[in-house]
Amino acid sequence: MMVNVSYEFVVDAMLGDLAKWLRILGKSTFYDPQAEDEKLLLVAKLNGAVLLTRDRGLYFKAVSQGVEALYLGELELDETLIKLNKTYGLRLEVDLFDTRCPLCNGRLIRKNREDVEEKVPAEVVSRYNVFLVCENCGHVYWPGSHLRRMREFLSRLKQRF
Repeated sequence: MMVNVSYEFVVDAMLGDLAKWLRILGKSTFYDPQAEDEKLLLVAKLNGAVLLTRDRGLYFKAVSQGVEALYLGELELDETLIKLNKTYGLRLEVDLFDTRCPLCNGRLIRKNREDVEEKVPAEVVSRYNVFLVCENCGHVYWPGSHLRRMREFLSRLKQRF
């Protein structure tokens, strides 16, 4: 069942990695790599969302239609996250109580190992006590080495300002 969603950001096809990071950082983010410019503009308008783009033409079109937009040009992911922190107060921390599925944008709900033991390998169930399950697509996450690397990356970003 698809839950009604209100988006904070709309991200163009060239910014898939950014969309995943925004979701992980708790921001409801529309990302569809097949979406045409008109759909991106419509979703941004309907949600009062910020359009993030590397497409100069799309940026100017958005601004001319009264859509808040940020042109990111060729900024790398780290520079983009810092810019979003400074411009929109994006929290540069992974909060397991406020995060979204990087795949589909669904909310992640905390579950115990008993709730997921049929969905993940036995060695994972035995090593972790906390799991996050997407309310939309059902994907299961746990706080393993990937989370540690994400937190280290964000920590390095915060040291730059």
